[in-house]
Amino acid sequence: MASNPILHIKDSYYFDVPRKLYRVSYDSPEQIADQVGKWAVRNDADYQSWEADRFIAELSKIVDDQAALAQAKDAWLTWQHADPRRHGRPFDQYVEDAVAALRVRAGEWAANQEVEPRDPALAYLSERPDPQLEWMVKLQSNEQRQEQWTELRQQMDEAQTLDQYLSSPRGQWSPEKLSGYNHHLSGKIFIPQPFAELRNAYEPQSGFAISRYMIIEVVVALVLFALFRWLAVKVKDGSAPKGKVWNLLESFLTFIKTDIVEKGIDPHDSPKFLPLFWTLFMFILGCNLAGMLPWVGAPTAAFALTTVLALVIFVVGTYLGVKKHGVLGYLKSLVPDLGLPIYLAVVIVPIVWVIEFASLIIKHVILSIRLLANMVAGHLVLLGIMALAFGAHASTMHLGSWTAL
Repeated sequence: MASNPILHIKDSYYFDVPRKLYRVSYDSPEQIADQVGKWAVRNDADYQSWEADRFIAELSKIVDDQAALAQAKDAWLTWQHADPRRHGRPFDQYVEDAVAALRVRAGEWAANQEVEPRDPALAYLSERPDPQLEWMVKLQSNEQRQEQWTELRQQMDEAQTLDQYLSSPRGQWSPEKLSGYNHHLSGKIFIPQPFAELRNAYEPQSGFAISRYMIIEVVVALVLFALFRWLAVKVKDGSAPKGKVWNLLESFLTFIKTDIVEKGIDPHDSPKFLPLFWTLFMFILGCNLAGMLPWVGAPTAAFALTTVLALVIFVVGTYLGVKKHGVLGYLKSLVPDLGLPIYLAVVIVPIVWVIEFASLIIKHVILSIRLLANMVAGHLVLLGIMALAFGAHASTMHLGSWTAL
């Protein structure tokens, strides 16, 4: 659900700080497009209305049902406001999403027919007429019209189209509208996107988008590198580290070495895995602690990071297992020696192998979900405590003399 007409409740591509710490004062939509991003203007309701008029004007040259096309803008607005998740979706996205949803419904309907129709969508509409969906389906069913539609969408995505809007009378925003934008954008530090184009503040349109969690992860990695490089320099000559910080870091590394790695892995092989476990432990700890900093957030509360960390462990473990035992030997090692007679082994061992192979993958998926769930649950608990505190305070703000009873 949208939190306001400009931003979404998600905040992947900006840092959210108090407005008092970061105020903006944009004088024109051109300035907003240059400093925030073209998406900030493209998502404006007036721009999307202007863009829809342009789409319909061009589509009138290739769509046969002009009467239905004349009602397309109203149908788009109705569709957009029918579901909060469609907030800010432009006219062309409406066409794509509506046709995609229709094809799903038509496919399910066609599967129950005695004779499956050649084009389920058109056959479905023949029994359930819908003028809006009919012109959309015909637009995408014809190869030539589909190419024209694709070219039209690309044309509307070009910077020249945005410039035409900004130079038109509709692109001259009123002071009241700019004031609203300045209010909503204050406190939002947007991340520059040199390698990507954003669709909105939380969703990339193309390219490699840099999220705030990526920045936090890089900062955590650099801080850890600097700290442990400094520690390595201090102990390079064999002397014991001095100072509270260095003793704390050494205690972390010693704990991981003696209580985790050496107890869980054969002592002969444990030194090979020690750097990996040190790195993972300290990186996850740093990312978790970043969540305690105001206005930062914990990257480990993102499923993408926890999944990648689990994938790293899976790939490393599989690679080393195959390297040591070979492919067949590694797969064979998944099943322990059960000591079964041959007539039972031919039945039981394949079943156990399938279970063990599945558990090998499931364990890593569960690890990623557990870390994610722990961080999200912690945030929800803090949010609940804050809600109780502020809710109790807010409930007494307007009680007046009743508070004296």
